[in-house]
Amino acid sequence: MSKPTQTKNSIDTIAVPFPRVTGLVRQLTHDVRNGLNNVDLQAAYLQEIVTDPQAVPEIKRLRGMVTDAAKMLQAFSASFWLAEPSLVTYSAAIFIEDFQARFAKMLPEQAPEIQWTVKLGDEPIAVDIEMLFRGLAEFFKNAFHFREGQRPIEAEVSSEKGKLVIELRESKAAVPSPPDGWGCEPLVSTRRSGFGMGLFYARQVFAVHDGTVAATFDQAAERLTTRLTLPLAAR
Repeated sequence: MSKPTQTKNSIDTIAVPFPRVTGLVRQLTHDVRNGLNNVDLQAAYLQEIVTDPQAVPEIKRLRGMVTDAAKMLQAFSASFWLAEPSLVTYSAAIFIEDFQARFAKMLPEQAPEIQWTVKLGDEPIAVDIEMLFRGLAEFFKNAFHFREGQRPIEAEVSSEKGKLVIELRESKAAVPSPPDGWGCEPLVSTRRSGFGMGLFYARQVFAVHDGTVAATFDQAAERLTTRLTLPLAAR
């Protein structure tokens, strides 16, 4: 009598609903951040009672490391959840100016290297400002992370047929895969220490604003173009 064939379970065949992953990440990061807060409180107490002049700056450095880790976890957790946008009617030109200033603080060395061309008048947009700032920044941070040498990064902003159009252009000799699929799936990353959530989150931000994201690569011109659109608000 032959033995029954046994099938081996594999984690590669398990499909987990993304909301379940979101719940796990948010709970885990919440618990770890609570632990880091306790570490920071203990370090603050040590900073008060330690009298060794060599130890005090090291404790301060430790607290800074804990704070940075907590901020990283907070940003990572936030990328898994998108709140309903709280829309505010805002001048598109002023939004771009504010974004440039915000991004300059975020990446002070790289931000001045963006070649901006802004062709806007007084067109209004209705957006969740903080949400859109963060989503738009992900496209620029990604561009700098994968930048080839000192090749230029250009950003042109204009209005076209009732839409705000932001075109991010990068000079590239080649791309590893069709760019229009980048960020369409969560938790897919080609960079070391990447989580695969940045562009995915950014795409969701534009989606909830009724915007679009399209990326194309022109091999002959060696140019990657990411075209972002948002609807203009009624006057």
